Amino acid sequence: MNISISIIIPVYNVEKYLSECLNSVINQTMPFDEIIIVNDGSTDASSELCHTYKSKVPQIKLLEQENMGLSAARNVGLEIATGDYIVFLDSDDMVSGDMCETIKSVLKSHGSLDVIYYASDIIKQISIVFSEEGYSRNKEKSGEVMKGFDSLKKLFPEDYQMSACMAAYKRSFLIENKISFIKGILYEDRFFSLRVITEAEDVIYITDKLYIRRFRADSIITSPASRKKIVDIIFGHKIEWNYIKSHKKWKDDKALTQYYVLCSMYMALQNDVGSLNDTKERREYISAFWDFWNTDFNIQIMSINELCLLLYILRKIKEDITMAESFIRTYSIYDIYQYCKKINELLIDKCREKLSVLPLRTTGCIGIYGIGQHTKCMLNMYRTMIGEIKSDLYFVVSENIDKREYYEKEIREINNLRQDTDYIIVSSKVYQKEICKKLELVGFEPSRIITVYNSNDAVDFVIISQVLLSVN
Repeated sequence: MNISISIIIPVYNVEKYLSECLNSVINQTMPFDEIIIVNDGSTDASSELCHTYKSKVPQIKLLEQENMGLSAARNVGLEIATGDYIVFLDSDDMVSGDMCETIKSVLKSHGSLDVIYYASDIIKQISIVFSEEGYSRNKEKSGEVMKGFDSLKKLFPEDYQMSACMAAYKRSFLIENKISFIKGILYEDRFFSLRVITEAEDVIYITDKLYIRRFRADSIITSPASRKKIVDIIFGHKIEWNYIKSHKKWKDDKALTQYYVLCSMYMALQNDVGSLNDTKERREYISAFWDFWNTDFNIQIMSINELCLLLYILRKIKEDITMAESFIRTYSIYDIYQYCKKINELLIDKCREKLSVLPLRTTGCIGIYGIGQHTKCMLNMYRTMIGEIKSDLYFVVSENIDKREYYEKEIREINNLRQDTDYIIVSSKVYQKEICKKLELVGFEPSRIITVYNSNDAVDFVIISQVLLSVN
């Protein structure tokens, strides 16, 4: 099976990182068939570096253009690419030395695929807090060929990554479906990735870290919030929302649609929109979201995730009377109160159902992993919604700490569990997988480890408790 791969590299003022980037592309265990560099009007030494590499590497095609932005540069690369598969690389990032060989090996084993999703390694050059899990791929689904939309339903949100650089795409698939990047906006990967995963027939996820993502100062993702970012978020989301409303797969899956758009809104508010000191942009974004979606929501089919996220929006709306005006156009003041109350009641019922499976009303010995906020919120909500805890409790931590008691109960290290422990409950959502592995490594039976959250849960009891308090 003779497969060719083109790698497209837009370049703009990255002289500091460009050599490292291009060296990673050139020094492959199996060479790329085509290397397309689009110099997007660089004003530093990037252009000179590009020409130097072109003179030495025959696979390189170099295009020079006026500065038009990342999307336009990628689109230009797509137009001239001849490879059977396309890979995108940002010029301040790198690829693993075996990227090309690994992609071709996967295709040789599985035949023609529309998309191969792979993982990313991380280089942090600045202090930034984020979950590296978001740049991995689901091990349980690794190697399984799925329909793109089916994979989204199974993996969203925890294992859904919107970076266009973390996948290889069949070029004919992109051409036939007219999939390209929206020109002139930031966050150009969002709509591209959504269309790809919605319309792809055969996709595969692999855990290999073929991409190397660099977090540096002054990049788009790490730069402060701005008016440009807000305008582009709203513009991009409206295009995305119109697409979702018009596409049959999304129209037929009401639950996923609600979950996806609510998660997207929540993430935007937590990151770029929420970091602004001025509430004007937040107000504009939330009002646009509410005007677009409010008549589509069906709270009766919402899970804990959607109900909590919707209440979060309503809290933001209530914070500003101007923002509330768009809500009032749809509902009266009385209706607003009743609507919030109903969502609150549904959320409490769903939480009660989730908490009721925890064996805390038995007389056995139960360990709870963690002594932080997540454990505190879980126990407080359990007592409020379920009732008195009757189990013989103790708490488990990873390493030695000075504190020996929590809630007046014993604290033990993971390598010193009580012999009579019936179950251990893991209270953390973010570190749930990691903690389960640690418990298994010390010999605790997996069947006796109780996890609170599913892989597609976007919220935890900390967030839920904050939202419930805000509407009381």
